Amino acid sequence: MFSLYLSLPVLCLIVMSAAVKKYRFLHWEFDCQQDSLRHVDEQVSQKLEPQAAALLLLLIENREKVFSKEELSRALWPDTVVEENSVYQLLTKLRKVLRDPPKQAQIIKTFPKKGYRLICEVKRCEAGESGTQSDEKIREQLAVPQEPENTSGGKQATNKKQEKRFQLTLITVFFLLLGFTAIAYFSIQSPQETPVNYSSLELTTALGLESWPAAHPLDGSIVYIKDGHQLWRKGKNTYAEQIFESPDRLFYPAWSIKGDNIALWQLKNTECLLTVRDKQGNELTRSPLVRCDYVGRLLWLDDNRLLAIYRTAGLYRVFQYDVPAGTFTEIPLVLNEGERLRTVVKAWQDKIFYITVDANYHSRLIDKSGIAYLSWDYPVKFAAFDSKQQRLLINDKSKHQGLSSFTLDGQQQNIAQTARGIFSAIAADHQGNLYATVENWQVNIRDKDNLPVFSSTSLDYLPVSNALGETAFMSRRGGFCQIYLHEEGKVKQLSHFNNYDKVKFVRWSPDLSLILTNRDNSAYIYNRNGLVNSFALVTPDLPVSFGWLSKDKIYSFDGDYLRYYLLSGQKVAEFQLDADNVFYQADKQLWWLFNNNRLYAVGGELLDTAQLTEQLKLSGQQGSKISDIRMVGNRMYWKSRSDHQDFIWQYQLNDSAPALIKRGRFIWNYDVNSGFELSVAVKEHIEGNIRFYKSH
Repeated sequence: MFSLYLSLPVLCLIVMSAAVKKYRFLHWEFDCQQDSLRHVDEQVSQKLEPQAAALLLLLIENREKVFSKEELSRALWPDTVVEENSVYQLLTKLRKVLRDPPKQAQIIKTFPKKGYRLICEVKRCEAGESGTQSDEKIREQLAVPQEPENTSGGKQATNKKQEKRFQLTLITVFFLLLGFTAIAYFSIQSPQETPVNYSSLELTTALGLESWPAAHPLDGSIVYIKDGHQLWRKGKNTYAEQIFESPDRLFYPAWSIKGDNIALWQLKNTECLLTVRDKQGNELTRSPLVRCDYVGRLLWLDDNRLLAIYRTAGLYRVFQYDVPAGTFTEIPLVLNEGERLRTVVKAWQDKIFYITVDANYHSRLIDKSGIAYLSWDYPVKFAAFDSKQQRLLINDKSKHQGLSSFTLDGQQQNIAQTARGIFSAIAADHQGNLYATVENWQVNIRDKDNLPVFSSTSLDYLPVSNALGETAFMSRRGGFCQIYLHEEGKVKQLSHFNNYDKVKFVRWSPDLSLILTNRDNSAYIYNRNGLVNSFALVTPDLPVSFGWLSKDKIYSFDGDYLRYYLLSGQKVAEFQLDADNVFYQADKQLWWLFNNNRLYAVGGELLDTAQLTEQLKLSGQQGSKISDIRMVGNRMYWKSRSDHQDFIWQYQLNDSAPALIKRGRFIWNYDVNSGFELSVAVKEHIEGNIRFYKSH
């Protein structure tokens, strides 16, 4: 609540504001009593949101002051905890209405690391006037009247009466405003902004992974995917039943608007298929096969059209799919530089919104033209809309990706957290009930005897051992990618980051003194005590291959260009390269290159493609999606992926063919020590249940 104590200067400001109805600045006229903004030249008026109007009034009446975000937050949302970016969102909305872009600001200027201030000239209009008046004129009208000098005795009496009258006026205005403030405070607590209470229970409890719930629009039933290959339906107060099974991986079922059909993705090795089925799982129609490496959300627009997201070359694109015609038409989105599509959601007034993520892992809710409505300083991974409560449902920024909801004006409610596992998907029905997938799994590095090397409850990846028996690896134990070193039976943490950058590579230097890793498209170099140096790679994309040329130089290949760097970060060479993947064997100064199911080799630190010699022909399974290339002695190892299976191959130089030494699902990485013993980092103990949250 507001403080009941107001000083005389503040009371004078209240009286002054009460006497003022309109402000003029540049091409705008602002009616602070009606929260109305009118463009003077165009003669067009629009109603401002209450918070936007309050922000504009605050900046106008204190235009000599630079307000920090914290000061604005306290002034606009007293005694209320709001999201950190609420002020930024409100400023963005107001600037958009005022046609005042931040980089060419004429009205609201940003002062870096300080705050925001109104910088244009403002004139006041008295209540009842249509013209403009200066600050001085307003102050003159509020001043105490002066009496003629020849009535000194009466003058004192008159002044006392005027002073008492003025004090009574101030007191009256104060209590009137206090009453209006109380009315306004309680009136804005609308039912929509009242926190929603939920009770929860496990809706599915069978062993295995149940995910991707989709709520029926009318009858309270849901469909979901079980163990990646089965489509199940569960009616209200009935047992679940399997209605379809496929050898392909199934994703993102979606009920049609009337609830009579179900659309879902079927993911093959390098292609995607969209099918529409009835309630019993019978196929009604299917799309042509499209090239893709993963799929995203399906969303019905009407009885004959869907929005469909799938990924090619690492980028998600959104299409309108015409069911009768069986055609995909790409929808062009206006994105910022470095921004990528993440998912799509139908929300307020059935408008289609797109959720994006940028290079800094900040997310935005935008429309097709790129206009932003909400933004978050963390990556949003899934979304749904609660039409009853009019709230957007997304993951929060916690380690376990808890659930949060947002109103269109940015008000947040935390819904749920999970102690084990993570939330990975969410849906809402027409009654405001939620269905969320909670996945529980871990990634262990297991040795040749299938025993966990470091821990049995961690998320450990990318192991790489050396001849001294030490192993460097990456782990998400704390929720973010960190580098660890296992030596002499102890685990030491080398990095300490609090961001969402991804690590794909961990490599020992040829002399075993340093460890090279990436964080997105930057290089990081560690010794056994911690970080030594880091620098940005000259590439727009994440590395495909990354390693050491010598103890003083490294290389990075992004799929198009191979670049060499000194450890200081200086780029010393760059050239275009046609290859699926490459690896440099520093001890033999030998390049290995995979391309079009062929393995080539050439000597010399400077890769000369004209001198490449073919070493081996590969099968489609051996040459598909190659990663994790490494040499141990005279044996080469690599991982491939085909038909939803991971394969680890060993090729002894001069042999006629590579040997398969490991296969399975969810083999994320592997390691081979100096004794040629294999260990793998594998995603295991996969469980997932659908949890039901009933709204009250």
